[in-house]
Amino acid sequence: MKRTNDAMEAAANTIASVLCCSCGVPMVPNTTMRCAQCLKAEVSITDGISRQLALPHCRNCGRYNKPPWTHCEPESRELLGMCLKRIRGIGKDVRLVDAAFIWTEEHSKRIKVKVTVQKEIASGSVLQQTTVCEFTVVNQQCEDCQKSFTPHVWTAIVQVRQKVLHRRTLCFLEQLILKHDAHDKVISLKETREGMDFHFGQRSHAQRFADFVQSFIPARVKCSKHLVSHDAANNDYHYKYTLQVELCPVCTDDLVCVPKGHMALLNAAAPLMLCHKMSSTVHMLDPLTIRGADMPAYEYWKKPFDPCATRAQQQEYTVLNVEDVERPEAGTKAKHHLAGRSKMKLADVEVARTKDFGVNDDRLIVRTHLGAILRPGNRVMGYDLRHININADDETTVDNTQADVFLVRKVFQRKKGRAWELRRLERDREDGVPEVDDHNDMEAMKEELEENPELRQHVNMYRQEDKKTPAATARVAAAAGAPEEEDEEEDEEDEDAPEVPLAELLEGLELGGDED
Repeated sequence: MKRTNDAMEAAANTIASVLCCSCGVPMVPNTTMRCAQCLKAEVSITDGISRQLALPHCRNCGRYNKPPWTHCEPESRELLGMCLKRIRGIGKDVRLVDAAFIWTEEHSKRIKVKVTVQKEIASGSVLQQTTVCEFTVVNQQCEDCQKSFTPHVWTAIVQVRQKVLHRRTLCFLEQLILKHDAHDKVISLKETREGMDFHFGQRSHAQRFADFVQSFIPARVKCSKHLVSHDAANNDYHYKYTLQVELCPVCTDDLVCVPKGHMALLNAAAPLMLCHKMSSTVHMLDPLTIRGADMPAYEYWKKPFDPCATRAQQQEYTVLNVEDVERPEAGTKAKHHLAGRSKMKLADVEVARTKDFGVNDDRLIVRTHLGAILRPGNRVMGYDLRHININADDETTVDNTQADVFLVRKVFQRKKGRAWELRRLERDREDGVPEVDDHNDMEAMKEELEENPELRQHVNMYRQEDKKTPAATARVAAAAGAPEEEDEEEDEEDEDAPEVPLAELLEGLELGGDED
């Protein structure tokens, strides 16, 4: 019985297999009646695939023309995909199975890609073959590099200006740009005495940057354009666009006289107020009642006004006595709510000008919102309203202000050295233009960052491992059991001087530094 089954299987195999018409090898029958080896030798499915191709490459910026022009690392996945898209002959009939780079010398300007394809040449017969496509890297200048060798490098420019004598707002804006990476489309940055100029390759990038500035600082944008060239036959015009961004001249700690047109909007606010905080809205404060008034940017620019006095006009006072007073009712909370009002406290403070000690015995009792942080012996900056000329629409209203001095902020004796630093933007200057000195403005902005935790949320501060504050050095010495060194100047430092917590600092990245 077993012999009969073997004979039947042999007969079935003989019927199912035929001989190849070319070489006579037994094979499974197909429409071509040829075996796989004969099909490979006689049929080629790679004839329609292009093997010699050109790959444009910009020598200046190192980008390949995809298009658009794109950065690709050697033998990267992006470069392989770019090469495969240029190969002709691969489609629905000829399917791509595998692709890989073949190593070549970098200076040879050749890129070789091994491609494996499949094609069905007959019903039930699929042929797979491998071929090598060679790409010649051809130097071709991209459009951006072409513009760099002409006067028309940029298409749009954003001119940021602020009509003040300091650059604190511009320094803070620079940190906002670094924090949110808003300078990724900036071609070049030029620093001028009045502000900064940001150059962009496209108008949309410049408009997006102007909107970014308006989202953080009250600003007014004016757009203009001028014709560079045109082709009347093709109706093609080339313009250069200029966006002038004018920042609000009112800054933090400035003395403001509210005009008549805005007082009705602010629910009969006081005529003289302090600028408590700046954001997309001007936040003002009445130090006599702790009543707040917020003025949106669009309302400010309807009737803009300048500050009556700035930090340069502040005088230093010494606190002699502090007496707390009850906070008067300031109307409904909905109309006069002030962010951070709970941290403020009304107090009657007896002060004297620091420079008058030993000269006269003039003392003043003023009401201020800084009662929570002031103690006898502290120093504080304020405005002497008796010696400031205020230009107002209604002088009688200003004269009725029952205060001679507006105290603004406490002066801290800060510790030497900071454990953090700030990054700066790379900028260019025209030949013959002196460098802008903003060291004092940067120092003033750093002091504001130490005092205001809300302001630090918009700034990246980087840790400095090689610099330690005296307090940190003292803590390390105490932990090690070493005796503390007596410092003559340490007694002058305030114990409550604000500092930035180490948890808020970022690790600084140092490239190219040698370890000692």
